[in-house]
Amino acid sequence: MGIALIDHILSLPVALSASLFIAATVLLALASYAVARWARPWSRGSETRDLAGSVTFRIAALHGLVLALVFAQELGNIRDVQTAAAREASLVSDIFHDLERFDPDATGRIRRDLARYAVIVADQEWDLLASDARLSLPAWDAWESAYLGILDLPTGTLVQERLMGFMLDDIRELSALRDARENAALSGTSSLFLFAAIAGVVLISAAWFTWAPTALHLGLMAGFAAYTGLIVFFVVAYANPYHAPGNAEPTGFERFLTDRVRAVAAEPD
Repeated sequence: MGIALIDHILSLPVALSASLFIAATVLLALASYAVARWARPWSRGSETRDLAGSVTFRIAALHGLVLALVFAQELGNIRDVQTAAAREASLVSDIFHDLERFDPDATGRIRRDLARYAVIVADQEWDLLASDARLSLPAWDAWESAYLGILDLPTGTLVQERLMGFMLDDIRELSALRDARENAALSGTSSLFLFAAIAGVVLISAAWFTWAPTALHLGLMAGFAAYTGLIVFFVVAYANPYHAPGNAEPTGFERFLTDRVRAVAAEPD
């Protein structure tokens, strides 16, 4: 239920979803402080304050380390998706042009399938991975049609035999890269990270109970919670590398899809 609610919030405009994460974290922090203040109203001595400050410092250090590590991991995942997508687009381009070198007349249908595959990935599949975390079936159909078409090509020269080997290796690798793209979308938000982030906010805020609820103190607590909520929002949003705000883009496919290639994709069956 919690993960479904987070996915729904992330489907909202970025500014609105970020604001909801920040508001929820601020309310959680202030509520934790209020509960701790109510539960231990007599513990306001200097010794208690020193101990609370020491504990808060240590929890905050661990909390910041967890956020930083997960944030760096999600950024690394996005870079991996960008690298894999660039490699996939490069393979499609290599196969497309190798087919022309093989025999431009006999490979017209296969090149059309590859061009359609690239169009589907760039124009449809990327959005599908962001919303439903799944690959496009028409893209798989275009890939399989191109794969079977390459297998059926007769080789009559040494050059064609070498090109055939290159193309088969490349198009098989395309399948593995597609699965990797889908796995990146399915990884989602870690419930353990969310628990650690929430626990950190609660413990740090509760440990401030020895300080009076002045406007300045409450403002500082709200500032800490707001920044934490913003970091949590980015970590959760980056968990799906195809979803805004930090989504990877199919730049390699867009470069490959020149007007000429799109014209090939639009050719009738």
